[in-house]
Amino acid sequence: MTRAFLTLMLVCSGGSAVSAGSDVAYPFKFELRVAKSVRLNVTNTQVSLVAHHGEDATFLWACKQTNDGELVIFQRDFVIFSEDKPQRGLIVTTFPADVSQGCTAQVFRLSIPQSPEPTGWSQWQRPNYLELGAAGWTFFVPDSKAKNRSTNIPSDCFQLRYRIEAKKIE
Repeated sequence: MTRAFLTLMLVCSGGSAVSAGSDVAYPFKFELRVAKSVRLNVTNTQVSLVAHHGEDATFLWACKQTNDGELVIFQRDFVIFSEDKPQRGLIVTTFPADVSQGCTAQVFRLSIPQSPEPTGWSQWQRPNYLELGAAGWTFFVPDSKAKNRSTNIPSDCFQLRYRIEAKKIE
């Protein structure tokens, strides 16, 4: 069976995906936090996990939302797989009401080995860069060759932390 078929089958059944030939799934659990004062539209803000196998995405409205003082925290998970190359990223894209205006993406580069292993929570981190346009398409382009990237990160951006779990598939 292919990864895509396994993912589709298990997601539709409410379960987790697993790499072919493995009896362990690796949920990548993430939390995004932002100040309550930041104006958000959860219906037009997408969170994507980008890796060489492809991209998985959800919207903020589908994430568990909690409050922590002056912050709002969004939590969700994706399943990660062993990859040919270790580059992975989490991209938060806000789509404007008028799509001709373009979208802005906050891009977080993830430090995850090619073969995932369980970890504790990472430190909170700010985006590595912002990008105008479809950052998922250009994630693997070197910074020096990518147009529309900026490392001038405003204070009202999301912060990210994550952990990797291992779950036995029975």
